[in-house]
Amino acid sequence: MGVLVFARWPQLHVAPWRGRCARESGARPVGNSAAGLTLLEVLFALALLSVGLLAVALAFPAGVAGVEQGKQQTTAIFLADQRLEQIKATDFSNITAANFPAEGINTIANHPRFRRTVTITNSPGGVANTVRVDVSVFYRPVVSFGVLTAERQVTVSTLIADR
Repeated sequence: MGVLVFARWPQLHVAPWRGRCARESGARPVGNSAAGLTLLEVLFALALLSVGLLAVALAFPAGVAGVEQGKQQTTAIFLADQRLEQIKATDFSNITAANFPAEGINTIANHPRFRRTVTITNSPGGVANTVRVDVSVFYRPVVSFGVLTAERQVTVSTLIADR
């Protein structure tokens, strides 16, 4: 009995653009999984990523300021509505400016940066047994660089009639 021995011939990669074997030309085979990124490609990717992150970082403070502004305006509307509900719960004959004086800064509980005023107009437009109530709430907006000196105002109005 004889022994069979199989010899394996080395694979040759053909470089068709040159017409000869890759082993002869010294070229790398196409699709080699060991190939990586060049330094230029890495630097370009980092530059592109940096531009994107910079855009997000620049937009972030504007978003935070918008949320804070919305919070302050919502609080002002809440305080105006709260005062209107107090006035509506009062007997019609007691709805006078003397019974609802202006409240200054640091006088509204839990809201030290707000102040509010009440304006009551009797018989608006000549309508008897009716009052117009305007509640104005003032505040100085808090922004990322401090408190603005210009006040903002929210006014809520309603008509109340004697039943």
